[in-house]
Amino acid sequence: MNKYDQLHEHSTCAPNYDISTEQVVAKLTEWDHLYGIELSDVADDRLTVLFQHLPEDLDKLAADIYEFCPDTVDQGFACFEDMLENAEDLDPKVANELRELAAGIDFADGNFAFELLKKSLRRDRAIGLWWD
Repeated sequence: MNKYDQLHEHSTCAPNYDISTEQVVAKLTEWDHLYGIELSDVADDRLTVLFQHLPEDLDKLAADIYEFCPDTVDQGFACFEDMLENAEDLDPKVANELRELAAGIDFADGNFAFELLKKSLRRDRAIGLWWD
């Protein structure tokens, strides 16, 4: 069994973005060649990508992630300020992780979501991808 079989088993795709399972596999294969990846939490519309190594300059990878899966930024990191406002309703460990990630981020900067994405990649060497 190869790492992409589970994508086929779950028919992981992004129909709202006209991205087929084969296109998901192609992008992940590209990332695997560049960075080395493992996959987890695979479902029909989401997965987690774990990177073995990252480039020094994360701008290109962050842009590639956004182009491939805009929801990760638009519905995730772009909503980070709202998540922080409601952090007291979260598990204390999760709330602390959110605050840690937000430290030093200027939410008035129009690129704050990409900065959070890059900071998250550096910290976790992983990214959750999902498509609504």
